[in-house]
Amino acid sequence: MALVQSRLKRWPFTPGQAKFRKLWAAESVSQMGAQVSMVAFPLAAILILDVGTVQVGLLAAAERAPYLLFGLLAGVFVERWNHRVVMIAADWTRAAAIVTIPILAWTDHLSIALMCVVVFVVGVATVFFDIAYQSILTSVVDQRDLINANRLLESSAVVSQVSGPGIAALILRVLSAPYAIAVNAATFAFSALFLHSMGKVRAEPEESPEPASIRRELLSGLVFVRKTPFLRWIALIAGTWNLLLQALLAVFFVFLSHELHLSASAIATVVFVGAIGGVVGIAVMGRINAWFGVGPTVCIATGTSAVGGIMLAFAGGTPTLAAVVVGAAFFLQNASNPLFDVNVITIRQTITPQHLMSRTTAAIRTIIWGALPLGALVGGFLGAAIGTRPSIAVLGVALLLPAGLTLISPIRKIQAISDVEPEPPSTDSSTDPNADPVPGAAERPLNTA
Repeated sequence: MALVQSRLKRWPFTPGQAKFRKLWAAESVSQMGAQVSMVAFPLAAILILDVGTVQVGLLAAAERAPYLLFGLLAGVFVERWNHRVVMIAADWTRAAAIVTIPILAWTDHLSIALMCVVVFVVGVATVFFDIAYQSILTSVVDQRDLINANRLLESSAVVSQVSGPGIAALILRVLSAPYAIAVNAATFAFSALFLHSMGKVRAEPEESPEPASIRRELLSGLVFVRKTPFLRWIALIAGTWNLLLQALLAVFFVFLSHELHLSASAIATVVFVGAIGGVVGIAVMGRINAWFGVGPTVCIATGTSAVGGIMLAFAGGTPTLAAVVVGAAFFLQNASNPLFDVNVITIRQTITPQHLMSRTTAAIRTIIWGALPLGALVGGFLGAAIGTRPSIAVLGVALLLPAGLTLISPIRKIQAISDVEPEPPSTDSSTDPNADPVPGAAERPLNTA
């Protein structure tokens, strides 16, 4: 495949890309709400219910557990269903579930158990939304535009990471955490409305006269990941990275509130300032890719994240000084995300056949995102056992592990996306879970010449 050429200046705004613009708008709005909740959910539990690290860890685990429990199954059904309808249903489900939290808080019926139930429902809907969204993207943009589309979508995520906590900081300063959560519910409703306006997209699932069994389809995505070297390494590296980052996040807000004695609005402000790193990351990604290559950029991303994690352990002194150190550390961690995500997601979409896209996405996300609830539990119980600061230090050093795995993987040799050849189309492997989904996938090495 020829090296993808950049058309950012004219392509996203042409009339022919109206469906992508609506998809982009829907994802951007929902990302904004998710970033508001990233601050509002744990702070609502801490400030309203006065919970500790174990409860915050359980709350995070409840939200992420659906990736592990339902990821593969969601991939099978999303491939059979209309992707846009799945996304719309997921958005309305998330909006309805989230709005119950402020209602329970205002009526003095909120408990950590009920919060866990709500975020679990939100997590299930998010699993279906994310898999459908990754699958529908290849139907609304041309393959040569995938890297630009992913870059634009990642840009929206980065902007949300910056402005979402800022909005949360403003709401928390003026009102309270339940109001910040109510904003999140509204964003999912707006996302659903954008998706309603998209209309039909091409490449909707076709009816099969003899559909394969669910068990075989469940296995086919995992088989494709196992048979494809790049996907195996990405699953290992990203799964390890996510587990450690989620463990760190489980103690992060408790560390800032109880150990560093930062106020709720100060915490939201610190997260806002640190999230600017994501803007920097997406802005310099193209130049870093050109200077060092795609693979070395992924290595830089995991290494930068480890440096940021280690820096957190040194935060202390006055609240102002602590906030500066935390903001700098969070800046580095957020800057690393687009360097990793855009390159990895684009390559995965490039080498995955369309008929396996949903199931492969589900398999990868089950592994990568399924590590999140495990990480949340690890972080919560580690914080309760040894304290928040020692936990931050241990997890920061542990982030060197995914960085090391990247350095010994074949990923480091990839200079451009065109170095990884797309897998040729083949018959659906779901009829035989023991067969290669794509002939030769196990034997063909990455082109790193």
